Amino acid sequence: MEKLSASDVIAFLRMLADEMPTHKERLRELDAEIGDGDLGVTIAIGMKAIRDGLPELEGDEPGVILARSGMNFNREAASTFGAIFATALMSAGKHVRGKAEIEVEDLPGMIEAAASGVSARGGARPGEKTILDVLLPMAETLEREVAEGSSLPEAARAAHETCLEALEKTKEMEAKHGRGGWLKEKSVGVQDPGSTAICLMVDCFARFVSGGDQS
Repeated sequence: MEKLSASDVIAFLRMLADEMPTHKERLRELDAEIGDGDLGVTIAIGMKAIRDGLPELEGDEPGVILARSGMNFNREAASTFGAIFATALMSAGKHVRGKAEIEVEDLPGMIEAAASGVSARGGARPGEKTILDVLLPMAETLEREVAEGSSLPEAARAAHETCLEALEKTKEMEAKHGRGGWLKEKSVGVQDPGSTAICLMVDCFARFVSGGDQS
């Protein structure tokens, strides 16, 4: 797969919405260590909202599908993560607004736009144990992959590898936001739950565009 049409975006979101709830317990346990312990439930509810909203998005362009899916997620799963994730999807969707297809060259800008939106919405900066700490490294990797002429599947796999490496580094960080921010140094040693969710999503995307296991 080298380009994502509107129907491809809908198929991916359907796959994502089916798969992410299977990680609910893992995310709940991780979030309970430094957060409220509700991330798994939030994602399960939000992903169902995305899936339920897809039929109404048939015929829309990719950017609109992403943006409205983010809004659907946050409407049903209003929370800190819901707001941040919705902002990320809406910002990424806005970056490709007006395009009939998403190409590999669009990915760096989409991730950068998502990161900028998240930073503006929540006031987070790199190194504060948030999803920015995986989004920004992935944007850099994708820029390099595009410059080297990588295919969409190759770039997606590289982004996932970078996400996992960046996720590991979040263990060393002290949380500055949310309940984790109250724990301060006690949050060190635990990987960021939100970033964990993002890496699971990127893994799903990499498999989708590679045409591999979509179970």
